[in-house]
Amino acid sequence: MLKLRFSIILFCIFSAIGLAQGLGQRPLQKLIDYPSAGGPEHRTFDFELRAFPEGGVLAGFSIGLFDRLGVGFYYGGIGVIGYDKPEWNPTPGMSAQFRILNETVVFPGLAIGFNNQGLGGWDDETKRYHFKARGFYLVAGKNYLIDYLGEMGFHFGVNQNPIDREDKRLDSWAAIDARITSQLSLIVEYAAGINDFGREASHGDGHGYMNGGVRWTFGERLALDLHFRDLLINRKDSLRKGNNIGREIRISYVEHL
Repeated sequence: MLKLRFSIILFCIFSAIGLAQGLGQRPLQKLIDYPSAGGPEHRTFDFELRAFPEGGVLAGFSIGLFDRLGVGFYYGGIGVIGYDKPEWNPTPGMSAQFRILNETVVFPGLAIGFNNQGLGGWDDETKRYHFKARGFYLVAGKNYLIDYLGEMGFHFGVNQNPIDREDKRLDSWAAIDARITSQLSLIVEYAAGINDFGREASHGDGHGYMNGGVRWTFGERLALDLHFRDLLINRKDSLRKGNNIGREIRISYVEHL
């Protein structure tokens, strides 16, 4: 409960700072691991390819079916890159998101969704991904133009995964994205990890999961991300195969249909 309160307080502080500033020009459609309230635009096709530790690859795409509704599908595994035999995910992942409210000068954007695609490899013993899927979630986001800092977005969400076999507790996350130039953005996100601590199948040590990333966008269609995973070294040493921060690359391409 303490971490949940911390995330809520953090988001409220950021929102209060931004209320005195102008409205930003665009909602960020994707963070690092967690969704934003932006979602895919109508009649857009968004393809992404993520490469992560242990030779892992995750490919996926999402489609904006209507102005407010988008769906996506994903598949991958570990050992795909390298000499080891690939270990594929047991089933493809899927996602769906519906934007309840569009962002305005006063109110944040608000969306609900579902995503059963976890990240990292699949642990067959505990029947879960290294980093859990969100399940059902509610996310809010607000963008501002802040003096001397430029355009920034603030995001907050809560999620609960009913298909998790061992831990169905509510979790929360908060994130910030900062647009440094028209092509370069910085992203930081933090999840309390309440649903991944203190149980037999838990992978976390109770610090929560923090990720950082740099995004380079080319011509508004192609983007290259460099992600730094688990900055707080929350995942147990016996599971992470080392005591370092994870490094990932994601390539995204958006096409209008």
